[in-house]
Amino acid sequence: MPAAAEAARDGRLTPSRRAGVVAAAATVPLSLVPLLRPRSWLDQGVVTGTSSALGYAMTATVHDVVLGTADRLLTALGRGDGVVRTGRATLAVDVVGLLVGAGVHLALPRREDEPALRAVARTGARMIASACASGAVPGAIDALAGRLDPERLPARALRTVPASALVGAAVGVGAQRWRDRRARAAGLDLHRERRAPVRPSYDAGALLLLGAVAPLAVERALSQVAIARLERVGLARTGARPFRHRTAVLGHASATLVIAAGLYGFGAVVYRRAEQRLGTPDPDLAEPPSSPWVSGSPGSAVEWSRLSREPRRHLVRVRPAARIAEVMGEPAREPIRLYVGLDSARTVEERVALAMAELDRTAALDRSLLVLCSPTGSGFVNHVACAAWELLSRGDCATLTLQYANRPSPMALDRVDEAREQNRAAWSAVAEAVRGRPPDRRPRVALFGESLGAHTSQDAFLHTGTAGLARAMIDRALWLGTPAASAWSRRADALAVGEVSEDGIVRLTGAQEIDRLHPRAAARARYVLLAHDDDAIPLFSPELLIREPSWLAGPRRPGVPGQAAWSTPVTFLQCAVDVKNANNAVVGGFDAAGHDYRADLARAVRFAFGLPCTEAQLAAVERALRVEAAELVALWG
Repeated sequence: MPAAAEAARDGRLTPSRRAGVVAAAATVPLSLVPLLRPRSWLDQGVVTGTSSALGYAMTATVHDVVLGTADRLLTALGRGDGVVRTGRATLAVDVVGLLVGAGVHLALPRREDEPALRAVARTGARMIASACASGAVPGAIDALAGRLDPERLPARALRTVPASALVGAAVGVGAQRWRDRRARAAGLDLHRERRAPVRPSYDAGALLLLGAVAPLAVERALSQVAIARLERVGLARTGARPFRHRTAVLGHASATLVIAAGLYGFGAVVYRRAEQRLGTPDPDLAEPPSSPWVSGSPGSAVEWSRLSREPRRHLVRVRPAARIAEVMGEPAREPIRLYVGLDSARTVEERVALAMAELDRTAALDRSLLVLCSPTGSGFVNHVACAAWELLSRGDCATLTLQYANRPSPMALDRVDEAREQNRAAWSAVAEAVRGRPPDRRPRVALFGESLGAHTSQDAFLHTGTAGLARAMIDRALWLGTPAASAWSRRADALAVGEVSEDGIVRLTGAQEIDRLHPRAAARARYVLLAHDDDAIPLFSPELLIREPSWLAGPRRPGVPGQAAWSTPVTFLQCAVDVKNANNAVVGGFDAAGHDYRADLARAVRFAFGLPCTEAQLAAVERALRVEAAELVALWG
């Protein structure tokens, strides 16, 4: 009798399921390693529980495939009708699978420019080797138990699931301690302060594992109902094996469709509520501003009643000329802020026409600096950044923003294409207007984007690089926390931190690095990409599921723990939670960590936009921005 059938008859788990138990237990210690941001016990529970559940499912599935393939192969060679006839044969297959998987993995070393298919093949080989190694553990236990009296307690205890789990956990703990020792020997920071409390994390992870059983139970119940209905209408013949199999497939497919439809409906409700929340303006911003220098005011082409929450917040926080002069110690002008909301017009063409009408109405092109902003998915533009260039330019500036979505950025990823086309259309119209003016009356045009705003603004120049920026008359750019999905920014990933390319691209991890640039390199810099080492948003991508990222494969950045190592799907889940926590700034704080760039902005804006000031003025701007940030927290949280 095959080992799997024998295990099922005895009430024990099959070899593949026992391998899954080993893998799930070994995953737990690895999931507790800190990555980019501190985690709460609930965050850690989600990572630990989900990674353990996926580790079990993936290992059991891959191990089943390996045993089934070996079975069919040996049967075809006339070597028997079942390779998994005994535990020893299963152990032999595991050893061979481990060697083959490890060999393929070593034969396909990681390369920076490798195609996705190569990465998938290498990771697949690694998964096979891991599954076979996990399967070899219960196989070795069975071999040891076979040497003992099967009726005695030691032999029975060795064959239990807890025994496999304990061995798997011991392997995981040993592997992680080995990584810790290597990191300490290399003098790397382990960032232990980011660890979540272990005991509550275990409890949360266990609850999540129990919760994972619920969808399976729902699917099983729905499939049974579907099978009964199919048999009732005569689509199956009782007792005929092919028909029973076909009915089971149809039943499971029907249940899956019902669950998928339910999840889609739930997602639609979540999206709709998010749009309603962001589309509802603050009660204290019901009346339009009186200043003629902002959109939505009397005489503006943009109607205040059609602007949602974030555009209104952006337009009412303009610092008047008197306060700018007070901070800078020099005369100042009233800055211009223009914003065309998503609901201001129905089409891209109409929104671009409104933007150009606003530029004409305020004579914005007569200012020395024009900043083109692409907001985040909610329509948010960093208030502190905007205040920085208004102060440093002494108010002699105009800011133009066009909204493309009204959702939180993770829900607005499907609007990137629309944002790209809208930005291209708007900025092409602006470039034509600037190019039509005499050279001595042209403003310097700069580009600003943060997070998804950085992605959507860079996408407008996809495949054209800095030449596209030059054709659009854009002289400078500052991008904060660009998401990993931005294809335009990948060229900057090849640059060392602080290196300035020939066409003016520079990558920084903090504003403090600006002063370390060589003067000639600093003078050449035009397009600045600023991303903190511990900001997960520029590092998170689906590629974490299939390949080791460069920030873990190469020399460690200061923000990356020395003992962290890539493992799928653990690293993906850890980084996903770090994305959620990237904006967890201390209320009232003023930080330069994670996805919070407020403390970088004064120096970054001065450098990126070429706005001169003395060190005393820069210090005054930083104090003013700190006050601005505290006021915003008190006002809107």
